[in-house]
Amino acid sequence: MTRNVKRFLAASLLSLTPSIAFAGQDESGFFLDLLSQRDEFVTLREVAVQIPVLRDAPAASIAPAVENLLVLNQTGADISLGLQVLTGTLNGVFNPYPVPTANIGGFQVSAPAPTPLVAQQYYWTVDPANPAGAKTCVWRVEVSDVGGSCSAQVFFGTYGGAVCTVDAANSFINPTTCETQILTVIQ
Repeated sequence: MTRNVKRFLAASLLSLTPSIAFAGQDESGFFLDLLSQRDEFVTLREVAVQIPVLRDAPAASIAPAVENLLVLNQTGADISLGLQVLTGTLNGVFNPYPVPTANIGGFQVSAPAPTPLVAQQYYWTVDPANPAGAKTCVWRVEVSDVGGSCSAQVFFGTYGGAVCTVDAANSFINPTTCETQILTVIQ
């Protein structure tokens, strides 16, 4: 019986080898380890959240829209923004900046109409000089046009023991105009 268990474990481990090679990327092209070197150990976790659709949205056509990308800082230290992929025009970073603990901060982007997808990828970190070695949340917001209706998904990964979440109760997307507000939380 011991010999069969060893064979089973060996086969199981060998079957994981191909998936380990692709551990840094998911199907959507979101790279979790953009901040780190491939040879260092970093704990990563990726999650995707579907954003609620705004009820009773006025009728309009899909067009360029404003995206408010907010963060609630619960780390116990100031956090700073890092932009990795910006689609559209950065309208500005909200005050206070850097975002003190127990405060909401963020930034605004004038994004083009999704044809079929617009993505923003950014991170909030307690150490802008070394984001991969400190509490950091990497976020990717994807706004897409599916059959004439806008929808949004948020993907995120963590570094340095950070806890990253999306506050779905205070996040929304307007299905007709693509106007988006995303409130994330970093602890």
